[in-house]
Amino acid sequence: MRSYLTEPRQLKHVLSQAQEVRGGVLERARRLADINRALREWCDEPWVRQVRLANLRGDTVVLYSASASALVPLRHRSRSLLAWLNTRYHLTCTRIDAKVRPPVAVAFGGV
Repeated sequence: MRSYLTEPRQLKHVLSQAQEVRGGVLERARRLADINRALREWCDEPWVRQVRLANLRGDTVVLYSASASALVPLRHRSRSLLAWLNTRYHLTCTRIDAKVRPPVAVAFGGV
């Protein structure tokens, strides 16, 4: 029995599959970017500018913060953020996974 990886396929079939994958990735990236732009509508406090939504993984919202100090108010407002995200973006998230991830320029001394 031949593997699907070794069987010849028509080029148009391969290209259409690649386009579907790219389209899904682009749509996901656009959605994450839209949510990040809208975060200030949820809360316009200065610490929110330190936080960015990195991923939506199942029932978990993955957030990265440029500093640990921004995670303290986030922890206190996490239920509010989840409710806002679920309502506005029709999500079903129940958890927040927040991590400190400084921007690359800061982490490597501007290199």
